[in-house]
Amino acid sequence: MSAPAAVVVLLHEAPELPISPPAVASIALRVPCPDEGTVTLTGAAQKFLASLHAAQPDGPYSLVGLGERAGVFAQALALELLGQDASVTSVATVLDAALPPWVPDGDDIARFHRLQAACAAWTPPEPSMLPTQRCLSPASDVTGWIERVAATTPVPLPPPATSAIPLKVGGPFRAPVFCIPGAGASIVSLLDLAQATHPQATVIGLQPRGLDGMAPPCTTVETVAASILPQVLKAAPQGPIRLVGHSFGGWIAFALALRLRAQGRTLASVDLIDSRPPPVDELVVECEELDVLLRWVALLELSVERPLGIDASILQPLSAPERMRVVHRRMTEVGLMPMQSDPITMLGALRMFAACLRTRYMPAGSYDGALRVVHLQDPGLDATGNDREATEMHSGWLRHAPHTQLICASGNHMTGIRGPHARTLAERLGLSA
Repeated sequence: MSAPAAVVVLLHEAPELPISPPAVASIALRVPCPDEGTVTLTGAAQKFLASLHAAQPDGPYSLVGLGERAGVFAQALALELLGQDASVTSVATVLDAALPPWVPDGDDIARFHRLQAACAAWTPPEPSMLPTQRCLSPASDVTGWIERVAATTPVPLPPPATSAIPLKVGGPFRAPVFCIPGAGASIVSLLDLAQATHPQATVIGLQPRGLDGMAPPCTTVETVAASILPQVLKAAPQGPIRLVGHSFGGWIAFALALRLRAQGRTLASVDLIDSRPPPVDELVVECEELDVLLRWVALLELSVERPLGIDASILQPLSAPERMRVVHRRMTEVGLMPMQSDPITMLGALRMFAACLRTRYMPAGSYDGALRVVHLQDPGLDATGNDREATEMHSGWLRHAPHTQLICASGNHMTGIRGPHARTLAERLGLSA
């Protein structure tokens, strides 16, 4: 059975479609304008998905930006779709010179400038991740070019949303432990905790895609959880299961727990380590590129337990590549990256981190089993502040799991899963017994 033909999505910036529709299945949608609620291109793309799905619920999609800014938006939209494992066959841009001239006026002037600023602030993906075709044809042949593009499939199919990698091999008589790392982190970050489990416990790390910078990261919790489920069922076809999620990985672990319960599986434990409860609303989560990098730096400082001397005043005037070089240099100086490494090697982790920060999650249901949430110390707060934060974490998760238990552990968000802190945590969670 042949695959369905792609629907061409014509994304236009001008009020009216500037070309004749192609002689293939197509829809035309105006590029949204980033506003006060969605100041970034990614935020605008997330919000736009509802309009796309209302006009064309299913793919595959062939995205065509009619104009250079619309083309940049097409790339951002493609990454959102691919991050949800939707099918995108091609992405293309028709250059401004190949279209009838359009001069914005009235309200369109402000709209034009906001879109232009959002495009300028956006970091495009590597061509290997998202090949983008560009139309250099004369204006008279644009429609024919779009029809030819629609018949091609240059965008590679993303790999599975997660990979299952053994961290420790044990025996058949203990419940296997499945671990999910935090935003933009490798499963190696949970290796100390894995090694602190019982000698007979098998520990499997579940690595969301995108860390290598070659594949688009997932953009929804449910996409990752759906990918993990068959891997967990294959590795543990019967018997109880233990789940551990650190930080953002806690959201994925919770979504996975709901799916496993629906399958009738027994969960020996579900442990969320320093994982904030999902927000009560489902608004688009905005996070500009500079904010992403500053929050990344804050985690690095927690990891090495000292300031790196990088703040907004240093990064703000710099271009995106220059910011990366500054952060990379400090990472090599404190031993977080090899001296001979290239700053480009950070890009995959940073893109994953950004995707996680911008992800919305509302649990699909309530979890009726025992849930343990671990609060790790925030060195920026005093004892009273940490107690208040722990209480808020506990009460937030109680909305989704009425049998939530709070555990306050040693170490901070990054060090609490390493070294002696990891061994103590494994004991308190009963993973080493």
